[in-house]
Amino acid sequence: ARELNALLGRIAGEEDVFRVDHFLRESMVSGLLTLRTANRVLERVWSAADVEHVDIVADESLALEGRAGFYDGTGALEDMLQSHLLQVLAMVALEPPRRLTPDALQDAVVEVLRATRVRDDDAVASSRRARYTAGTVEGQDVPDYVAEEGVDPENGTETLAEVELEVRTGRWAGVPFRLRSGKALEPRRWEVVLSLRPPEGVPAGLEAAAGRERIVVGLDPRALRVELAVDGPDTPFVAERSVLAADLAEEDVDAYGEVMRGVLTGDRMLSVRGDAAEECWRILAPVIEAWDAGRVPLDEYAAGSSGPEDWPER
Repeated sequence: ARELNALLGRIAGEEDVFRVDHFLRESMVSGLLTLRTANRVLERVWSAADVEHVDIVADESLALEGRAGFYDGTGALEDMLQSHLLQVLAMVALEPPRRLTPDALQDAVVEVLRATRVRDDDAVASSRRARYTAGTVEGQDVPDYVAEEGVDPENGTETLAEVELEVRTGRWAGVPFRLRSGKALEPRRWEVVLSLRPPEGVPAGLEAAAGRERIVVGLDPRALRVELAVDGPDTPFVAERSVLAADLAEEDVDAYGEVMRGVLTGDRMLSVRGDAAEECWRILAPVIEAWDAGRVPLDEYAAGSSGPEDWPER
């Protein structure tokens, strides 16, 4: 990334370079900043004081779909986490700039990425990888990944990657951020989930709701869901989780079309700046090194499942 940036710098100025990440043109990703700052209710709980952990998940039901030429030399970690999901993390965790300009927003993105590390600086304990075996996804038979045309089993390519990170800023100190993405999984999940801490001062005798209250931002479909504890309908003083949901897809916005519009009109607001690209590689470099050295096992999961059975659920 450094060499490529240096080469580009000899050809053009940074303001004329557009590094494309189509996830940033998804309306809910670009709308995260508005959602978390322009909404008084959400703005007040968007920090470590109220958030226990954050999950950024892009589980796909699609399998390899004939893309072995690209995917078998890349894998889920570099295909999805290193680029797309780290950019989503930045939009979730950055400090809102005082003015919404391309330079101010990208400065904020780089600042939060520089503060991001593998959790506890332990790439082995904080990362997991797996590969799908034969199964059925949405009623369609899917072969074992290593039996897919064009796949070299010796590559040891993962089709599911999960990494826990931490953002070492005052706002997010101590909060684990889990990034996860994989193929041939059910159910399909593309969402950001903020799980809230249990409330303090709950009266004795009031039975708490099962599970954490959560804020769920759907990336595709674009939706907002807030899961809150409320009084149960049948039994007083027993809290149950109730879901408040809103569909935020006012129009069908094509992310690739938005990317091209940004390039053609010179809109750098959601282009990836060179130093941000380098930071994303720096964040995951310890994980890549650990995986290349074989220090993290390559687990298996059946196509159509939600992943390896012994992986922690959230």
